Amino acid sequence: MATAVEAPASITAEGPTSHTQNQPQPTIHQLMALVMRDVRDVGKNGFNDHQKYKFRGVDDFIGALAQPLRDHGVFMMTEILDWTPSVRGKMNAVHLRVAFHFYGPAGDKVTATTLGEASDTADKATNKAMSAALKYALMQTFMIPVDAGSLDDGDRDHPVAQTSPADAYMERLRKPTVWNNITALQAMHTEAKGDGLLNATVHGPDGQTTLGALLVARGTQLKGEAAAREERKAQEAPAVAAQVAAEHGAGPDFVDQLMAQVQRHWNDPMELTKDLAEAGRRNVVLQEVDGPHGGMVQFGAMVTTRIAELKEQARQAELNAHTPERSAA
Repeated sequence: MATAVEAPASITAEGPTSHTQNQPQPTIHQLMALVMRDVRDVGKNGFNDHQKYKFRGVDDFIGALAQPLRDHGVFMMTEILDWTPSVRGKMNAVHLRVAFHFYGPAGDKVTATTLGEASDTADKATNKAMSAALKYALMQTFMIPVDAGSLDDGDRDHPVAQTSPADAYMERLRKPTVWNNITALQAMHTEAKGDGLLNATVHGPDGQTTLGALLVARGTQLKGEAAAREERKAQEAPAVAAQVAAEHGAGPDFVDQLMAQVQRHWNDPMELTKDLAEAGRRNVVLQEVDGPHGGMVQFGAMVTTRIAELKEQARQAELNAHTPERSAA
C-alpha cells in the first residue's frame, strides 16, 4: 500500500508549514505574501563620506529579502526591456526599463517593472541604473518598511541619484549658450558666490576642481580666444583690404588716377558728380586722400563739399545777374 511522502517544510512567520504530494503547490502570490510577512525593515545603514549623508542602498534591500525568499522557495530573474544611453557633458548617462520576474515552485510568476537612471564618468552608468531599478522594485513589490519621510523626495536617499547643490550649476554650465558666453559665466560666478558654492567640488573637463575655479578658468579661456581672434583680424586686415581692392579694381593706382581727374574737374560740378559715382562703383568713397587745404579727408566728403561750393557759387552769380543795383555798382 502506497504511502504519502511529505514535501520539505517551508518556514513562515507563523512557523514551518508542510505540504504532501496530494496538496497543490502554493501559488507565487501566496508565497510573496508570506515573504512580505517575514521581511524586516530597512534603515539608513550607509554613509557617503564625500557629501556627508546617510542612505539605504540596494544591498540593504537584498539583505533584508534574501532569507525570506529562500525560505519560501521564491527566486527572481531580471529582464532588460529598454536601454537608452546618452551623454551629459563629460558624463555617460543611461535610462533603463527593467522587468523583475519572481517565480514560485509551481513555475508561476509575478513581474514588477521599474525604471532606472544613472550617470558615470566611466563605464558604470548601466550598473548604477540597474541597482536603482532593483532597489525600488524590491521596496515597492514587498512593501519593505522604511522610516517616515523616506519616500517624500523621490530617489533622494539613493547614493547614485544623490546630488549636491552645485550639480544644478553644472547642468546649466554644460549648455553651449552658457559655456561659450563670457557674460553668462560672470553672472553664474556672482550667483554661485551669493550661494556660497564657489568652493563646491565639481567634475570639470580636466577632472575634479571647484565650481569657482572652473568658471574663472573657462572665462579666462574665452577671453584669450577672443583676443587671439582680434589679433588675427588685425594682422590679416591689410591683406584683406588688398584683396578687396584687387577684386574691385580699386588699387592705389586707381585712386591716384581718380584724384588726377578730380583736379582737372575741380571747377566742373557735372564732371565731379561723375567722378563721385565712379568712386562709389569702385568702393573708394571712404578712401582717405590729401585734402585741398592740407590734411587727410575722405574722397567722397571732399568731392561732395566741392560740388556744393560750385552750386552755391553758381546760385550767387545768378542772383547778382538779376539784381540791377549790384549790376550798376
